[in-house]
Amino acid sequence: MDLKPVTNINDLNVVSNRSELRRDVHTFVNYTREREVKRTHRSNDLSKADIKRLAKLMGDPETQKQVKITGTSPWIDFIDRLALLLGFVRYDTEGEYMGYTSTEPSYPDNYIMFQEQTYDQFLLSSLIEQEEYILNALIKRYDNSDNEFFSKIGPFSVLDGFEMFGCATGVIPTIRFDKVRRHLLELLKGCNSGVWYSTASFCQYLKKEHPYFVIPQKIKVRERWWAKGRYGNFREGKRRWGPSEEIPENAPDAFERVEGRYVERFLENIPLTMRYVDLAYDKEEDQKIYPPINNIKAFRVTERFLRVMKREVRKPRVTVLPTFEIHVDSELYPISVMTQLTRFADVLADDVAIVLKLEKNKVAAQLAEHEELNVTALLEALADNALPSNIVTDLEEWTAHAETFTLFEGFGLLECTESLKLPAEFVVADISPELKIVRSQDNLYSQLESSELVPILVKHPGSSFRKLPKDARSVFLKKAPVTNRKKKAVSIKRNYSVTLYFPSKTLLKRFSNELKNAKFPFSVNELTNAITFSESQEPQLKVHLKALEKEYEISIEDMDLKTSL
Repeated sequence: MDLKPVTNINDLNVVSNRSELRRDVHTFVNYTREREVKRTHRSNDLSKADIKRLAKLMGDPETQKQVKITGTSPWIDFIDRLALLLGFVRYDTEGEYMGYTSTEPSYPDNYIMFQEQTYDQFLLSSLIEQEEYILNALIKRYDNSDNEFFSKIGPFSVLDGFEMFGCATGVIPTIRFDKVRRHLLELLKGCNSGVWYSTASFCQYLKKEHPYFVIPQKIKVRERWWAKGRYGNFREGKRRWGPSEEIPENAPDAFERVEGRYVERFLENIPLTMRYVDLAYDKEEDQKIYPPINNIKAFRVTERFLRVMKREVRKPRVTVLPTFEIHVDSELYPISVMTQLTRFADVLADDVAIVLKLEKNKVAAQLAEHEELNVTALLEALADNALPSNIVTDLEEWTAHAETFTLFEGFGLLECTESLKLPAEFVVADISPELKIVRSQDNLYSQLESSELVPILVKHPGSSFRKLPKDARSVFLKKAPVTNRKKKAVSIKRNYSVTLYFPSKTLLKRFSNELKNAKFPFSVNELTNAITFSESQEPQLKVHLKALEKEYEISIEDMDLKTSL
């Protein structure tokens, strides 16, 4: 593949993905495993509190800054959707309509459920198998509107797509976007890493050698009435929401205007998200045609991409140092290795180089929970070199210290007065004069009851503690202070709203898109072709209405609503 190199990119805006998808998916999955995560009732998104915690755990400064300013993060939203796509978590995505007037579904009590079996199976796979599992999931994710032609489907996508009106008809439903993406990835495999190539020359190569890589030469549309040809789904214009024209199939540059736009949006989707490419954008922001075209002037593939495509990803190299540091050298983020090491080591760095440090308390906690665990043997199996002698010695001491803990199972804890004398056969250990570990609790209870000491027997389930009776005396019983109940001050807020009813769905959709891009708060009811907004926002809305006055003569009439019984 003979592409034109770009020698000077100083005047271009270079974009590289610094986020680590594999690490952040692992962080997200562990977060949902360790706590109950409830999604929002109306939008089915992560709560703002969970987004803040995840941003802190993922550790990316840009993500944290974005969350602090906006309360949201496209990257965290993408990781959330990807974890669901991979089958690592499960939650309701369909929702339910709560009443006859509901126009959108709600998601009550929608908790994220961790799928342990699927994730454990993923961890057992090799590094390249894990990478291919993630890549295949992204390649297969598309529908008639959710693809590079019409949507910003990648977390770093900035180029607008074609108007999606009519995308469920014509040639779009016949396109296998998964095959298109695999084909382009295979072609990019022929590039050299670190070399900037002209995007335009790549499009010219495709036009000459693979002109039908997106739309087949012989199109087979489902609609008998379809007579618009290959490019009937694609329109462009001088303004984003202004008049547009269909791209003619016989135009000399038709391929560049359709397939060329697809190539640009493909590059900033999967390849940029997976850190397979870096992109160089034109700094010129004044768009003379929509959707934007020829914005990505150059691209370069990474060494990571070439090794993944050739399946030459090597095994992670683990080195344990005498300083208790563990260095992990890996071409891809080693999720399986990190899952094992973080059980008894703290992460010091995990960006360019991964560095952990063994922690005595973590080792002791793991040994207390898993008696069969052999930390020394596990490290020896992971490490490429022999463990330093001081590490082996200290691990043996830590293991011996952990073994001094005694776990009592099947026994009871007795609270009593210091003067109470108990038969020796019941007492296992004296914690204090008032607290004792005892055996045969039922027999002891019967004996105390027959002695008219009025004992109380409380049997706790394995997962929690039962509440003690109110009259019980116990060092573990905390009595809440008595407070006089105060009346709660309640403020009921009122807001007047305005509803505009549009004569057609086409006009409704165009105006809705205008408001969405302006981040104007509103709700839409497609059943009645109506938009509802706060009365206080009416002056701002009139400004946006002027965008339609170039094409329509608009008059607003007040409706006289009458109610009859």
